[in-house]
Amino acid sequence: MIVDAARTLKEVADEVSLLRRSQQHGQALVSRASLLEAFVARAELATTTIGTLSQRLGEAPSRPAQLANALGAIDRWRAALDDDLGEALGGELFAGVQDSVDRALKDIERRAASAWQRYTAEVTPETSAEILGALAADPSARSTVMSIRRLAEVIRSLRERTIPNTDDIAAFDDAVSNLRAAWATLDVASLNDDVVAFLRAANSDRGASLSQLTGPVQTWLAERRLESHYVIRPSDS
Repeated sequence: MIVDAARTLKEVADEVSLLRRSQQHGQALVSRASLLEAFVARAELATTTIGTLSQRLGEAPSRPAQLANALGAIDRWRAALDDDLGEALGGELFAGVQDSVDRALKDIERRAASAWQRYTAEVTPETSAEILGALAADPSARSTVMSIRRLAEVIRSLRERTIPNTDDIAAFDDAVSNLRAAWATLDVASLNDDVVAFLRAANSDRGASLSQLTGPVQTWLAERRLESHYVIRPSDS
């Protein structure tokens, strides 16, 4: 599977590092080892991400179409290292390996990025900016609103990662869990259209008009003992 391919790349990189003992081909070996180590790092990140997200999504990791070609090229180059070191390092064989591996890794990375997009879209909670704005000045809800907005920003930032690492995924899951818990503490069920409209207007620079102080709004304020939290002042116009 994909993880095995990453391990194969690591083995080859280790073999190339051991071959640095050859002074004749030292510089070429260092260059090849550096390229392979970069490929390994990309492969390990992408395969770990796919494995972690596949578990969360209930999917089985699929085998990239380009992987078989890459593994074949790696095997041929590995054999060439033993047969003719100069040819393996200086000929076109490694260029073919590099191209095949790069294609396979890009395929794996596309799958990892797609899994991340699907996972975040599936589990990110829906919150209402309108309701948060309406409750921002409510003394009993202000700190929760601030927390929700902070968590929403953390989630947004993490969702922008192309390929997250395991720490990113854990941080995302933690932020989602905390946001759900915070949102559940808000009394959003009682916020009908009249209450939301009044609160948004009252918390604006212009303020709310008396016509917006409807019966449902007065009841909502009274139940929460918030009547004295809002005041009436003359309009400038």
